[in-house]
Amino acid sequence: MKDEKALPLGKLHTLDFPDTFPVVHYFCEKKYKTAEDMQFHKHFEFGICLEGQGIFFIGNRMIPFTQGNVSIIPPGTPHFAQSLDSHPSKWMFVALDASGLSCSPGSIAPNIVYDKATEQLLRIVAEELDSKSDGYEDAVTKLFDILFIRASRLDTDAPIFFTYEDGLAAIYPAIEYITQHYPEDIGIDALASLCNMSLSHFRRKFTAVTGMTPLRYLLMMRLRMAGVLLKQTERKVSDIALEVGYNTLSSFNRHFKENYGMSPKDYRASLKNPDENIF
Repeated sequence: MKDEKALPLGKLHTLDFPDTFPVVHYFCEKKYKTAEDMQFHKHFEFGICLEGQGIFFIGNRMIPFTQGNVSIIPPGTPHFAQSLDSHPSKWMFVALDASGLSCSPGSIAPNIVYDKATEQLLRIVAEELDSKSDGYEDAVTKLFDILFIRASRLDTDAPIFFTYEDGLAAIYPAIEYITQHYPEDIGIDALASLCNMSLSHFRRKFTAVTGMTPLRYLLMMRLRMAGVLLKQTERKVSDIALEVGYNTLSSFNRHFKENYGMSPKDYRASLKNPDENIF
């Protein structure tokens, strides 16, 4: 019988901070990962998705991301980002050991947000760290004061929730497969096989853990990603429909309206707001 204990909460990831000023920034690509790659760290970390899209696993949440999203990861938070190997996402991360600075993050929840002002502030932090101009340490510290205040105010887009203690490990091979292949045709029987379960047992177990049937979960994964792309890109609705796995625009429009209460075009129009001024 498959072990149904909770998935691992992650491995400790450490960074070497300069003794003179405990802030670093770096760039990396995110490809396909598994729950075994879940990590946490003792430092505070902000990230900007510079290119691509995928799914960010934070604690017991799965949140779609795309270019322009900002990740906010407090110390001790299990997390990892996953993108297709064929289309890796590119990120810039800014990490700090707050204990070595005069600013404090206080109590901030982990988050994935779309906030242009926060993105711009992080880019300014990176510029200051690169230039190391006179007074850059004070500038970066003051910028973090603003970033921490903003981070405490930001709401995340509604994520798909899970609780690891409720048997997610048993169905995780199916979750993992859907995350990587949701735009494709996926058979529920194939997902059951991945979990070494009969079809009926898999359906019951999947529904008990996620609160939705496997087919419903797949549908919501597609629509959730579509919502992110509609909100944060200017791609045509028809292109987004194809990208998330719909063969016809009519079925995409119908499912989207059933779940969001409005058409994709109306949803995008409802989100149109002037860019916020940082200062």
